[in-house]
Amino acid sequence: MPDPGNLSAKGRQTREAIAQAARTLFAERGFHGTTLSDITSAAGRSPAAFYRYYTDKEDLLAALAESFLHDVVTPSGLRLALPTSADDDAFFTTVVSGYWTMFTQNIGIMIAVAQLAATQSRFAEVQNEFRRFGMDIIAASVRRAQEQGYGAELNPEWTAAAIALLFENFTTVVAGNSELGLGIDDENAIATLSRIWKKTLYGY
Repeated sequence: MPDPGNLSAKGRQTREAIAQAARTLFAERGFHGTTLSDITSAAGRSPAAFYRYYTDKEDLLAALAESFLHDVVTPSGLRLALPTSADDDAFFTTVVSGYWTMFTQNIGIMIAVAQLAATQSRFAEVQNEFRRFGMDIIAASVRRAQEQGYGAELNPEWTAAAIALLFENFTTVVAGNSELGLGIDDENAIATLSRIWKKTLYGY
């Protein structure tokens, strides 16, 4: 496969068209419900063009997931400040808003990775890397709350796992075109997750 850094302008355009088509279709139909033909047709490219950049559909998903993790997820946590006090509502709202936006804008990748993670270790590793990123932030917030005199009974790692997995499943269901009929918009979804996280740490 060609190195993305060495592609011509036309090559980058073709590769991005294929990637964007896959993101959209994975979100709408899931990984298993999307064929290679669906992707190339939506991208306006030929199967031959696809094979110049990816060996198969799984290779495409792996590339999308790695790019998402290392270009989007990891940089977002580099300068994250922890809550300054029990009244620092802005911390929770800002972090959850960033998480929600990141997740929902890449919902196709997240759904597809989740579908394959159950049977393929390379996708399970990607999924767990994303989870560990969130858990590390939440665990750090638990420790900060404990430094401030709150949540002494909480185990930071266990609490972080519980909240991170709750966030993941809630976001997947609500943002993934669920038919539950919750009628919740982005603003209220973010507010709900923010309140759950803050109340777990500070009690109010």
